[in-house]
Amino acid sequence: MRHVLVLIFIIQSINPLFSQNSIESWSYTNSHPGNKELFRDYPGFTPQLSGAAQNKRIPTNDWWSLLLKENHVNNLFNYPFALRTTSTGLGITYVANGVVGDKQTLAIGVQNLNASKATVDDHTDWTVKILWTDNNRNFSVTSGIGMPFLYFTKGNNDVARVEVKAGTATVSNEMILINDTQEGVDYAVYAPTGSTWTKNGSVYTSTLNGKNYWSAAMLPQSNSNPSQLANTYKKFAYVFPADTKVSWNFNESTSVVRTTFQITPDVKEGSNNTILQGLLPHQWDNLATDSPQPNRETYNNVRGDIKMLDGNVFYVENTFYGVLPTLPYLANYSASFNPSSLGSKIDLLENDNLNSWQDSYNQGQLMNRLIQTARIAHKIGDIDARDKLKNAVKERLEDWLSYESGEIDYLFYYNNTWTTLLGYPAGHGQDHNINDHHFHWGYFIHAAAFMEQFEPGWANQWGGMIDLLVRDAASSNRADDKFPFLRNFSPYAGHAWANGFATFPNGNDQESTSESMQFNTSLIHWGSISGNDAIRDLGIYLYTTEQTAVEEYWFDMHERVFSDDYGYSVASRVWGNAYDSGTFWTTDKAATYGIELYPIHGGSLYLGHNTNYVTKLWNEMKQKTGILSNEVNANLWHDVYWSYAAFVDPDAAITLYDSYPNRSLKFGVSDAHTYYWLHNMKALGTVRTDVTANHPIAAAFEVDGQKTYVAHNYSDTAIDVDFSDGFSFNVPAQSMKTNRGVALSGVISSDFYEAYNGGSVNLSVTSSEVGISKVEFYGDNGLIATDTAAPYTTKVENLTLGTHGFYAKIYNSTSFGVTNSISVVVGEQKPFLNVPFQIPGTIQSGNYDYFEGGKGQNISYFDSTTGNNGADTGNFRTNENVDAVVDSEGKTVGWIEDGEWLEYTINVSQSGKYKMNYRYTSANNSAGPFHLELDGQAVSGDINVSGTGAWNSWATATVSNIDLLAGEHILRVAFTFGGFNLGDMSFIYESALGYTPLIAEAGSNITVVIPATTAELNGNQSSIPNPSNTTYLWKQVYGPSVATFDNTQSLNANISNLVEGIYKFELTLTEGTKVSKDQVYANVQSGTNSLPNVSLTSPTNGDVFSMGDAFTLTATASDFDGSIAKVIFYDGTTLLGEDNTQPYAYTVSNAAVGTYNYTAKAIDNDDGESVSAAVSVTVNQRYYCTFNSSEASEGQFSVGYNLTFETMGNLVKITAELLDTDNTGAPAYLFRESPFSETSMDDLGNKMFSKTIGGFSQGDNISYAVKFSFTGGVGVTKYFQYEVGSSCALSVKDVFDVAKVILYPNPTEDRFFIETDGDVFVEIYDILGNKLKANNNKSQDISAFSAGIYFVKVSQLETDYQQLIKVVKK
Repeated sequence: MRHVLVLIFIIQSINPLFSQNSIESWSYTNSHPGNKELFRDYPGFTPQLSGAAQNKRIPTNDWWSLLLKENHVNNLFNYPFALRTTSTGLGITYVANGVVGDKQTLAIGVQNLNASKATVDDHTDWTVKILWTDNNRNFSVTSGIGMPFLYFTKGNNDVARVEVKAGTATVSNEMILINDTQEGVDYAVYAPTGSTWTKNGSVYTSTLNGKNYWSAAMLPQSNSNPSQLANTYKKFAYVFPADTKVSWNFNESTSVVRTTFQITPDVKEGSNNTILQGLLPHQWDNLATDSPQPNRETYNNVRGDIKMLDGNVFYVENTFYGVLPTLPYLANYSASFNPSSLGSKIDLLENDNLNSWQDSYNQGQLMNRLIQTARIAHKIGDIDARDKLKNAVKERLEDWLSYESGEIDYLFYYNNTWTTLLGYPAGHGQDHNINDHHFHWGYFIHAAAFMEQFEPGWANQWGGMIDLLVRDAASSNRADDKFPFLRNFSPYAGHAWANGFATFPNGNDQESTSESMQFNTSLIHWGSISGNDAIRDLGIYLYTTEQTAVEEYWFDMHERVFSDDYGYSVASRVWGNAYDSGTFWTTDKAATYGIELYPIHGGSLYLGHNTNYVTKLWNEMKQKTGILSNEVNANLWHDVYWSYAAFVDPDAAITLYDSYPNRSLKFGVSDAHTYYWLHNMKALGTVRTDVTANHPIAAAFEVDGQKTYVAHNYSDTAIDVDFSDGFSFNVPAQSMKTNRGVALSGVISSDFYEAYNGGSVNLSVTSSEVGISKVEFYGDNGLIATDTAAPYTTKVENLTLGTHGFYAKIYNSTSFGVTNSISVVVGEQKPFLNVPFQIPGTIQSGNYDYFEGGKGQNISYFDSTTGNNGADTGNFRTNENVDAVVDSEGKTVGWIEDGEWLEYTINVSQSGKYKMNYRYTSANNSAGPFHLELDGQAVSGDINVSGTGAWNSWATATVSNIDLLAGEHILRVAFTFGGFNLGDMSFIYESALGYTPLIAEAGSNITVVIPATTAELNGNQSSIPNPSNTTYLWKQVYGPSVATFDNTQSLNANISNLVEGIYKFELTLTEGTKVSKDQVYANVQSGTNSLPNVSLTSPTNGDVFSMGDAFTLTATASDFDGSIAKVIFYDGTTLLGEDNTQPYAYTVSNAAVGTYNYTAKAIDNDDGESVSAAVSVTVNQRYYCTFNSSEASEGQFSVGYNLTFETMGNLVKITAELLDTDNTGAPAYLFRESPFSETSMDDLGNKMFSKTIGGFSQGDNISYAVKFSFTGGVGVTKYFQYEVGSSCALSVKDVFDVAKVILYPNPTEDRFFIETDGDVFVEIYDILGNKLKANNNKSQDISAFSAGIYFVKVSQLETDYQQLIKVVKK
C-alpha cells in the first residue's frame, strides 16, 4: 500500500489535474473537463464558512446547508424551531407545517448588529453554529435537531438584544417569558444568573452580567403553566452542546444495530451538566432496553411527537432482517409460471449495449435494468445471456470509473472547493447543486458488487474508485481528507436529504426513499463482496435507521405523523417542515406511489415487512389510480405497483401482469425481472420479521405454513448460516442456497432450433439423476407430453408461426426439478414489401425486414427499447420495437441507440463497388458510427455522422467503396453508437470489384417424392477464387428428421434418412477471414405437388373491434414447388373474398355484433390447397356519445369544441375537436378528474386529438376534460361524465353517487376478479341470455368457456345495487 501511495503522489506532483492508482485501473480528474455547462456544471460560488468549519470537509445536504450559499436564509427547521437569519441576527418562530417566510416571533442578536451575511462557523453530527460579524460586533447561535434550546454567544463588548415581535413578554430577573404568541407557543430567554434586562418598547437588552452567553427555549405547546415550566427548564439554559456524535455497531450474531447518540456538554454555570434533547418518533420507538428514556415533556411537530430526554446519551437498537442480490429461483412453484416465457423476456434484453448518452442518474437506472436481468439469467442457467449483459454493464461502468485526458463524458471530477465528486454528464442538479449523490452513486456501487460477483477479481482493479463513491455520499470517517461525514445522511433525522443546498422555502427535501434505501443496500453488497466489513456495517446502519424513518415520515405506518385531512397513506416528498403527495416532475398522483417503491429488487424486502400497511397502501393505489384498468399513463409504473402488491397478493399481481402484456415499461424496468419477481414472491410468500440470520445476505419467508430460508454467500469458502428460529444450513462458496432448492436437474435440447411453418422438432431431456419417475415436456400453452422411461423424448408437430418456448420438469417420488428453457423459431425473415430491394436502388430505412411469426426482435432487427417510440407521432409499424415513423422525409428510423441493428433483404444486380448516399439528422455535435454488413461480413468501415443542428434538419452524406456481391443477400445496418435518425439509403454502382469474390451457391430448391428418402446437395455453382485455401461445410438448419450426410465438407453432399416435410440446409465457404453462406430447401412430399403453406398474420386471435370498424384480414402464403394462385378468406364456411397478389388481404367492413372465426385458404398453381388455423375476432356494439359545447372551466373558447367518448371493449377512445377558428397550435391534454392526471393526446391533424384509455368494465363511470394549449392562451373544457358501454348517457357532473364494481382483467383468458364493498352474488350469462354460472365468489374461473362475449351480473347483498358488466373471454 505504501508503494501505491508514493506513486499516486508522484503522478499528482507531475500532473495535479489527474488522479489514479498506479496498480489499479480507476482514475478521476482534479481539473474540470471542458467548459462549465449543462450536465458538466459545479457550484459557481465558494462556501460561506468561518471558524472551525473552515478546517472541515464541506457538509452539504443538511438541514442548514443553504447557509453555505446564501447570505441570509429563511428555511431552517430543527424541530421544534423555525428559524431565519437576518442582518440583525436570528429570527425565531414556530411553524406547524410550511414555510417561515418573513415570520418572526423573536428576533435575537446583539445591539447595532448589521451583518451582510451569516456563516457556518462550526458543525457537529446534529448541530450547527452560525456566526454573524459586523466590524467589532460578534454574535453566534448553536442549534441542534430536536433541541428546544437555542444557544447564543456574543463578543465581550456586545450587548445582547431580544426583540419580541409577537406575544406578551414578562421579565423575571434574568429570564424573559413570552406568552400568547401568534402561534400559541410560549418562549423563555435566559441570561446568565444575576443579569438584568432593559426594556425599550418591544426590545430587551442586557450586558449579561459581564458574561457572553445566553439561551432561549421554546416551551411545549400543551403546557398549562408556562412560568413554572420556564423555571423548571432554567437548569438546562446554561448547558451548551460542545459536540454531538453518533456511533453504531452491528452485532452479526443477533443482527441488531446499536446506535449511540452522545452529547458533550459545555457547562456555562450551575451544577446541572445535561442537555435537554428531544427524540423523534423513529428514535423513541426503537430505544434499547438499557437506554435512558425520554420521560419529560412532549412537543408536537411536523415529524410527530418529539419527546424530551434529560441526558447526554441514549441508545437505539434496530433489527436487520437481511437483503438479497435477487430472489431465489423458486418460481416453478407458481402454477402459471413458464420458464420459456422468462427466457424469451431475457432474450429481448441480452444484446442491449446501453444508450450512448445518459446522465449519471439515468445511466444508473439502465445499468440496474441489465443487472437485475443478468442475475435472473444466471439463476436459470442462461450463462450466455448473463455474460452479454454483464459485459455491457462492465464496458460502461469502467468508462465512468476511469478518466483519460481530454475526456468530457463518463468520468468523475473531484471538486476541491466543495470536497465532492461530480459525475459527468450530470443530471437532476447532481453537479451544480450537489443533489442526489446517494441516488446516483447507489446504482454504480450496486453495479460494482454485481461485477465482482460474476467477474471475481474485478474489484482489485476498480474497487478504489467505488470506495471513493461510498465516501463521497456517506463517509464514516469524520477525519476523511476528501469528504464530509455522512454527506447525504442526517444521523439524527434518521434519513438522507437529497438537496445539496436545501434551496426550497420548506427546507431540505427527499423524494425517492426507495432509491436512498437502494444506496444503503449497495453498501451492504459491496462491503460484503469486497470483504470490507466497515462499509457493510455502514450500509446496515443506514438501511435499518432509514427504514424506521421512512416508515414514520413517508409511510406513517403507525398513523401518528400525517394530519387527519392529508388524504394519502404515503408522502412522496418529505421537506424540512412539510410533507406532500407531489413530485418534482408531475402533479399526477400515480407518481406519488411509484416514486417511493422504485426500484424493487432483492434489497427492497423492507417494503414487505409490514403486511398490514402493504395491504392498506395497495388498496389505496387501486382506488386512487388506474392500475386495475391498465391505464396508459407514463406516471403509472405498472411493474412497480405489481411488484409491491406481490408482497401480499401475488395472485392479483400476476393476473394484472398477464392482462397487460403490451404496456410501456418504465425507464429502468425489466419485463423479465417483473415476471420473475411476481412468480417467486408467490412461491416465497411474505417476508418474516420474526426471524434473523447471522449473515446479512439472508432472509426468511413463509407461505401457507411453508418456510423458506435463503442465504447468499459472496465469499470463496462455504459458510454456515444460522437463523434465529434454529434453522441452519451450509451455503457453498459464491452461491445462493435455500432449504427448498430441488436437487433434480437436467438439460432439454432440440434437434433444431428453427422450423418451417407447420413443421416439427424433436425434444429430448438428458439427466444424470437417479430415481427419475417421469419427465414432463412443456410448451407455451402448458403440458405437451410425458415420458416415463429414458431416453426422454417427444416430437412437437404442426408448429405455428412464431417463437415457441419449451422446458421440462423432472420428477422423482418426492419432488421435481426444472430444466433450462429453449426457443424454437418458426417462420422466415422476409422483406417488408415482400420483394427484395433492388440494388442499385434506394432503401427506405423504415422498411426493414419483418419476421412472419411476429415481432422481429433479434431476428430482423435489434432495438434496445420496448415498443415503437414513434407510435405517438404516427401509425407506422407500431407493433414492432424499431422506432420507425412516416414523416415528410419518408419512412425513417429514429431514437437510434448503441448496439441496435436493422436488416434488409436486397437483390444486387451485379457485383461491384458501390457508393451510398444516406439521409440523416442529428441535434448532437456528432453521432454514430455505424457500418454495413452483407450476410454477416463487414462491407464498410465505421461511418461517422456529423450534426445537422436540429432533429428536423435533414442532410445527405456519401460513403464509397462498399463491396456488394450479386444475388440475394441480407444487408445489416449496425449502429455502434446512436444519437441520430436515419432516412433513405441510395446505392449507386461505381466500378467493378477488381477481384473474384467468394460466393456460396447452394443450388436450386430440391423436391423429393416418397418413397425416395435421399437427395443430393450441389454447390458447384459457387464462386471460389482460391479453392486450395477454401473450406466447405454443409449443415442442416431444420427439418422433420435429422438427415444423414455422406460428407459435410465438400461442395456436393448426399443426404439420406429423409421423411415427409420441409428441410433447410446451409452451405458455408470460408477463405481466411472471408465467409459466404447460402441456403437451400428440400421438400419431401407424398405426391407430385407440394401443398402450399398459409397463415393469417392479422388480426390476432382474441382481437376486439367495434361495430362499424373496418379491419383487414392479412395472410402470408408460399408454395415450395410453384406459386400461389390465390388466397381465399372465410368466416367459418362463408366465403368473404379472395386475393391473388401479395400481400394477400381482405377488408372486413360493417361486421355485425358477434364472434367470428376467420380462416384463409391458399391455392397453388397446381390446384393444391391448404387452410390456415382459425383466428377468433369479437365485434362489439358501438357505444359512443358526442358533446358539443363552448363552456370552459379555464380560459375561453370563441366557438367551442366537440368531445366524443367511444367504448371499444374494455377501452374508451376520447376524441376532441377544437372548433375555434382564431385559436391555432397544439398540443392537447386529457384531464382525468379523480384522481387527477394529465396525459398528452395524439394529434390527428386539423385540430383533432384522441386518446385511448383504460381497461374498463361496462357501467364504469368516468369523468374527463380536455385542455387545448393553443397559441397565446389555453382553453379547458368542462368535465364530462361518461358511462362506459353506453350511448349518449352524457352529462356534466362533479360527483358520482353510484356504487362502484371493479372487474379485472377484462378481456381475460381464464379468470377475472371482482372488487366491491361487501358480499356479492355473481351470475354469468352468454350473449343469448343463457345463465351459465352463479355463485358468491369474487374470483371467477371461466377458463372452460369458449372465446367470446359474456355478461356478468353482480348484486351487492347488503344493498339493492346491481351492475351488469360485459366480459370478453379471449
